[in-house]
Amino acid sequence: MASGIEIESLRKEFAGDVVAVDDLSLEVAEGEFMVLVGPSGCGKSTTLRMVAGLEEATAGTIRIGGRDVTALPPRKRDIAMVFQSYALYAHMSVRDNIGFGLKMAGVPKPQIADKVAEAAEILGMTDLLDRKPRQLSGGQRQRVAMGRAIVREPAAFLMDEPLSNLDAKLRVEMRGEITSLQRRIGTPTLYVTHDQTEAMTMGDRVAILRDGVLEQLGTPAELYDRPGNMFVASFIGSPAMNLIEARCEAVNGRPRLRIGDSVLNVPDAVARRCGSLPEYTGRDLCVGIRPEDFVSTAGAEQPETIEIAVTRAESLGSELFVYFQTVGTQASPGIVGDELGEATETPALARESLTARLERGTIVEPGARARLLVDTERLYFFDLETGAALT
Repeated sequence: MASGIEIESLRKEFAGDVVAVDDLSLEVAEGEFMVLVGPSGCGKSTTLRMVAGLEEATAGTIRIGGRDVTALPPRKRDIAMVFQSYALYAHMSVRDNIGFGLKMAGVPKPQIADKVAEAAEILGMTDLLDRKPRQLSGGQRQRVAMGRAIVREPAAFLMDEPLSNLDAKLRVEMRGEITSLQRRIGTPTLYVTHDQTEAMTMGDRVAILRDGVLEQLGTPAELYDRPGNMFVASFIGSPAMNLIEARCEAVNGRPRLRIGDSVLNVPDAVARRCGSLPEYTGRDLCVGIRPEDFVSTAGAEQPETIEIAVTRAESLGSELFVYFQTVGTQASPGIVGDELGEATETPALARESLTARLERGTIVEPGARARLLVDTERLYFFDLETGAALT
C-alpha cells in the first residue's frame, strides 16, 4: 500500500483571479521530512492548509497514505497538525492536553493513559504531566503540542511554522528535537517555514516556492551546490549569494569574466562543467559568488581577484563580514540578493549590495580599496534574462 503524502497538480485560486498555488506536484515519502520554504505570500501555508483540508483546492489531487483525501474534511484525513500557536487549553493539565484528541475520538481511558505516558517519555516530559500550560516555558509548550500530535499516530504530520514564537536560542534547540523525534517515529512530515536556515538544517528535502510556483526541489546540499536559477541561488545561503553582472570574454579560446575593472579567469574544470559558457562570449551574464568563497584579501593584482571599495565591516568574533561594491562597475541595474534572502532588482552601486565572509583577523577599513581573492572553482553562472542557471 502506498504511503506518505502525494500532491498532484495542486492549484488554489482566490477571489479576483488571485492564484496562490499553481500546478504544484510533490511527494513526501514514508518517513521523510520535507520542508516548504519561500518568502511571504509564496503559497506555502496555503498548500499546507489544502493538504490539511482547511482550504478547498481549486484543482488537483491530494493523497495521504495512498487514499485520495482531496474532498474529505480534515477529521477524515488522518493527519495531525502543529501550528505556530500552541493552541493549548489553559485550564487543562499537560496530561489532559496531550490526550484531549484521543478523548474526543472515544478512545478508552486506559489506552489514552498509555499513549500519553509513552509520548511524554519520548518528549522528556514525564515529570511535567500534572502542570498547567502557564507553568511551562515556550519550548515545553511546543513539546506538549507535539505530544498531542504524536499520540494520534496519524498517517502524516503537518507543521505550520511551529518555531516562529520561540527565541533564537530555543529555536535552535527545538529544530534538533523535532527532527530527532520525527526520525524516531518515522511519520511523513510536511513542514512550512519562511526561514531558509530552518529549511536547510531540518529537511531531508526542501521545496522552494515563489508566487505559488515550485522553483526547485532537492536535498539541502543540492540546492546549495546546484541552484537552478538566480532566485534559488539568492534565497539559499546566509548571507545570500552575491549575484554580479559581468561581461564574458575569451582569450585564446579560454573564457574569462570582466567585473568592473577586474578580470577573473574561468578555470578549465568550471568551463567544462558549464558547457554553454562560450555562447555568452561578448555578452553580459550573471556570475554568482557566495560570501564564503572569497578566500582572503590580496595585496597584489592577480587574475583571481576583484578590486572592491569597502563600505563597512562587521566582526562576529569567529569571522568578519565585509560589505563592498566592485570598483569600476557602472550604476546600471544589477541583480542581487537582499538581507531576507529574497531576490530583488537594484542598481549595482546604489547600496551595500555585496558581501564577503572572511577569516577573523582580516584587516579592512571602511572607505578603503582592497582586492579580494576569489575561489574561481566555485563560480556560478546565470542568464540575465531568464534567470536560469547555465549548464
